[in-house]
Amino acid sequence: MGKTAGPARPSAVVRDQGLVYRSKARGLQDTSNLPALQNLLKRQPSAYTEEFLAQWNHYESLRRIYASGLGQSVDGAGEVSGVQSVRMSKEQQAQLEQLVSFVTQLAPSYPAVTKELPSHLSELLLEHHASLSPDLRRTCFRCLVLLRHRQVITSETLLQTLFPLLSRTTSSEMRTTILHAIVQDLKQANHKTKDPRLNRMVQGLLFGMVERGLPTDGTAMVLRRADAELKGRTEALWAVRVAAEMWRRRIWTDDRTVALLAMACTHPHPKVQASAVRFFLGDLHASETGMDDSDDEEANPRAELGRLEHQRKVGKKSKAGERKLKLAKAHAQRRRKESEEKVLERADQESGNMAAIHLLHDPQSFAERVFENVTRNDKRHSLEMKVRLLQLLSRVMSAHRLTVLSFYSYLAKYLLPHQMHITLILVALAQSVHDQTPPDVLAPALRKIAYAFVHPGVGAEVVAAGINTIREVCRRQPWCMEEDLLEDLVAYRRSKDKGVSAASRGLMQLYREVNPAMLRRAERGKSGSMALAQGHVAERFGADRREVHGIQGIELLEQHLKERGEDEDDEEEGWDGWEVESASDSDSSGGWINVSSDEEDIELELSGDEAAPRAAKEHDDRPMSERVREARLRRKAARQARAASSAASDDEHVDEAPAASAPVEAPDTFSELATTKILTPADFAKLNELRLAAAEEKAKEGGVAGAQARRELAALQLQKKRTSGTGEVVDESDILGPRKKAKADYEERMASIQSGREGRDKFGSRKGKKNKEVASSSTNRQKARGKNFQMVAHSWGVRSKKNASLREKSKRLRKHVTQAKKRLK
Repeated sequence: MGKTAGPARPSAVVRDQGLVYRSKARGLQDTSNLPALQNLLKRQPSAYTEEFLAQWNHYESLRRIYASGLGQSVDGAGEVSGVQSVRMSKEQQAQLEQLVSFVTQLAPSYPAVTKELPSHLSELLLEHHASLSPDLRRTCFRCLVLLRHRQVITSETLLQTLFPLLSRTTSSEMRTTILHAIVQDLKQANHKTKDPRLNRMVQGLLFGMVERGLPTDGTAMVLRRADAELKGRTEALWAVRVAAEMWRRRIWTDDRTVALLAMACTHPHPKVQASAVRFFLGDLHASETGMDDSDDEEANPRAELGRLEHQRKVGKKSKAGERKLKLAKAHAQRRRKESEEKVLERADQESGNMAAIHLLHDPQSFAERVFENVTRNDKRHSLEMKVRLLQLLSRVMSAHRLTVLSFYSYLAKYLLPHQMHITLILVALAQSVHDQTPPDVLAPALRKIAYAFVHPGVGAEVVAAGINTIREVCRRQPWCMEEDLLEDLVAYRRSKDKGVSAASRGLMQLYREVNPAMLRRAERGKSGSMALAQGHVAERFGADRREVHGIQGIELLEQHLKERGEDEDDEEEGWDGWEVESASDSDSSGGWINVSSDEEDIELELSGDEAAPRAAKEHDDRPMSERVREARLRRKAARQARAASSAASDDEHVDEAPAASAPVEAPDTFSELATTKILTPADFAKLNELRLAAAEEKAKEGGVAGAQARRELAALQLQKKRTSGTGEVVDESDILGPRKKAKADYEERMASIQSGREGRDKFGSRKGKKNKEVASSSTNRQKARGKNFQMVAHSWGVRSKKNASLREKSKRLRKHVTQAKKRLK
C-alpha cells in the first residue's frame, strides 16, 4: 500500500511583488517593510538594485516636497527647484525619517546612487535647521555621523557641518551630543598616530570662530551678557570648549591650542572669556563641557579579566571564551589609560595647568593684554571674574618671570580684610612675585598689607594671613622688606595665638637664612650670627637663582649604589617606564649636533682611542639606546684601565713607608659618579627618596642640626607637592597658615563611616543572636520587659491589672503558685 501524497512543501525561493527571498516566513510581506528590505539589500546588493532605486526615488520626492514646504514657510516662495510648494502631513514626515535612515544604512552598498546624500543632510541641518522637527533633526544628525563611521565621508566634511551647527541649535541636549561627536571623531582620527593635516584644519576652523567675535578696532571692551546673547557670538564658546576638551584628553598638546585659548582670554563675550580663563587656571571640568567619561559599566575591569583568564585555564576552551578574553583585555587596557589620563588631569588642576602657561607665545604681550582688559572693564567685570583674571596674570608673571608694574598699584585697592575673595587676592599678589620683580613696586604693597591686616584691631586669623602673605612675597624677593617693618612683624612671635606666632617665626627664620643683617642681634639666632661672622652676604637684586651648582645629595645615591653592588650594566633598566627622546625626535638631522666655535684659540688634544668615537658621533644616526650602550662600554673599559694602572702603581711603591708620603685628599665623589654614569630618571627619583629619608632621620636629632634638617625636610616635601621650577603655585593654605582642624567634608565622613562598619554584618544588630546554638532574635514579650514604663502605662495589660478585682488577683496568684510548684518538681 503506497504512501499518500502530502501537502506541497513551499519552495525555498519565493518571488512576491518583485522581491526575491528564500523563505516566506523570514521574508517580506510587502515593500513597505523597510527593516526587512534593508536586511535583504545588505546581504546581496546587486540583486536588489531596482528595489533600492525605487526607495531612493521615493526619498528624493519626499525630500523635495519637504524642502518646498520649508521654503514657503521661511521666505514665502512659490516654488523650490521647480516643485510646487506643498505642506507635508505628519505621516509623510515620519515616512521621510524612515527613508533617510534606510538610504543611509545602504549608502556603502550603493555609492554611485547615494553620492549626494551627505550634501542633502548637511543642507537640511544648516539651511533649514530652525524649521526641522526635533525627530527629523536628530535623525539627520545621526545619519551624518553614521556615514562618517562607515567611511563614506571624511572627517573634514563631517566637522564642517557640525561646527556651524553648534551655534545654531537651541537644544542643550543636541549641543552636548554634537560636541561629543566632534571630540570622539578627532580622538579616533588621532588614535594610532597624530593626523597633523586634520588637526591644523580643525584648529583653523576654531581660530576663525574665535576671531569672528573679536572687535575689529582692537579695543578690549567686554559686552554685557544681554548684548552678547543678542549679537549671537556664542560660536566662539564652543570653539573654546572643544579646544579645552582636546587638551584635557591629551590629544592636542601643542602651542597652537594654547594660542587659541590665549586669544579667547580677551574675548568680549563673557562666557567665552570665562571658559578660557578657567582652562588656564585648571578648573575647567568635564561638567561644564558636557562631557561624560563614565561610559564603562564595570567598576573593576581587572577583576573581570582575572576571572576570564582563570576560566580559560581550567575550563573548556572555545572561540567565544577567547573572544570574551580579548575584549576584556582591551577593556582593561582602555580603563588603565583613562585612569592615567585622570591622574595627569588632576595634577594639572592642582598645579593650575602650568604646562599650558609655559607654552604661551609672547607671554609679555599676553600679560599686558589681560591687564588692559581688567583695567578697562573694571566696571563691567564681576568681582569673581576680576579675581580669576588676576590669578591668571599672576601665574603667567611667575612662570615667565614677567613684570607688569601697574599690576601692584591696581591690586592695592583690594587689599582690605573685609574684601570678598581676599585670600585669593593675596594669593595672586604672592604668586606674581619672582626674584626679578623690582623691590620698589612691592614695598608699597607690603606697607598696605601691614597697615590693613597686622594690628590689634582685627582678628588673629587676619593678622596671620597678613604676615604669611608678606613672608611668601619676601621669600621670592627678600629685598622688598624694610628693616623697621621687619622689626615690627617679628615682634608678633610672642603672640598668644599659635597661628600668628608661627607666621611671625616663619618670617624671622626666612631672614635668618637670606639676610640676617636686617634682624636685630637677639633675633638672628645661632645660624644667622655664624653666617655674619663668616662674612656671608645676601644675594644682590638681579641674581639668577635658577643657576644649578651641582646635584644635591649625589653622595647618598653613590652610597646606595655601592651598598647594592650595582654595576652599570643595569643602566638601561633605569629608563624603563620613562620616555626617551629618540634621534628622530631630537633634530631633523637625526644625529649629534655639531657645535662649532668662531674662536680657534681653544683646542682639545685627543688620543687615538678617544678621537675615533668623537668622529663617529658627528654622523651617528643610530637610536639613543645603542649610543647609550656604546658609551657605557667605553666608560667601563676606561674604568678598568684606570684600575689596572692604579694597581701597577701600588705594586711599584709597596715598599715605601706610609709616613713619608704626603697626605692625599679623598677623591671627589660627586665628580666621580657624575662623570662615569649617566643618571637615569629612575636614579633621580631614587635620589629624591634618599634625600627625604635622610632628612627625616636627621630631623629626629635635637639642636641646630635637627632644626636645619626639619627645614630641609619641609622644603623637600613642599617641592614634591608643588610643580618643579619657578612656576610653583601658591595655595590658600600658605596664606591662611596652620589652623584648627577643619570640619570633615563628605568624602572624609563617608570614609570614617565605612571604616567603622568593618567586621560587622551588613544589616541589623547582632543582639539576641550571640552565644546561641540556633540564631534567633528576642521575642516580643522579652522586648516588652525592657521598655520604659511611660511607653506601656496606657497599654491594655497594665490597665487591666490596675482595674482587676480581688477575686481576679487571687486567681492569678494561685495560678502562679501552682506553676512554680510544677517547676520545682
